[in-house]
Amino acid sequence: MTVAPVLDTRELVLLGEELGDRDALCTFLDRYATMLDQRVDRLERALDARDVQDWEDAALSLRTSSQMAGAIALSRLVAEVQAWVKSITPENPWPGESALHCVVMCLRLLAAETARQLRVFVSPSGA
Repeated sequence: MTVAPVLDTRELVLLGEELGDRDALCTFLDRYATMLDQRVDRLERALDARDVQDWEDAALSLRTSSQMAGAIALSRLVAEVQAWVKSITPENPWPGESALHCVVMCLRLLAAETARQLRVFVSPSGA
């Protein structure tokens, strides 16, 4: 797996400049952080159901919103898992429950750390 910083603060600064308002940036990042658990839950449900279509939709949503929010490590991890899911064929079937559980745990841990770092970033002393 790729090792990347959790956040790309340069992206966050650029996003703040594009929005032109620190309050708008903070609101966007807070909404993103608040929705992370729901997005990972949806990915987990799709993996549990072996629903590739729902997985792709949920993964695309999480990956693109993570890119926008400067959550580079989470975006990259989701992209890597997307490639892994796309490689599933009858000859290369779904992995066992323990492997799927590990994937979800990695996503959850990284999502939690991403949310924590974003909340530090938007705090008055963070940025």
